[in-house]
Amino acid sequence: MKHLPTVSRAKEEIEYLQDYVLLAETYHANTLEKKIIKLYAYTGSLQKVTAQINEEREAQNLSLIDATFVSRSIQSKPKDPLHKLLRANYLQKTKHIRTKSAERGQYSY
Repeated sequence: MKHLPTVSRAKEEIEYLQDYVLLAETYHANTLEKKIIKLYAYTGSLQKVTAQINEEREAQNLSLIDATFVSRSIQSKPKDPLHKLLRANYLQKTKHIRTKSAERGQYSY
């Protein structure tokens, strides 16, 4: 069973999540980067975002994108509050992968 927070902590968490949902629902995705941010907010998966955008771009006969482009778009400098939240979450989520690959590249003499 999950540990229950205090009532005040639960209220804070609810307020935070409501703000996040409102931010995602009212986000205007008028560029490719903003569309990536919005889709990532809804799916939380680079592969799903890449697949969905490529499906739309293929129907419009545009060039396809890859997961690296999506990842770099999310990791880029945030331009708005939703992007800032998602970037922080993404960097926290992938921290273990990024630190391992950095260690692997180092040589010991």
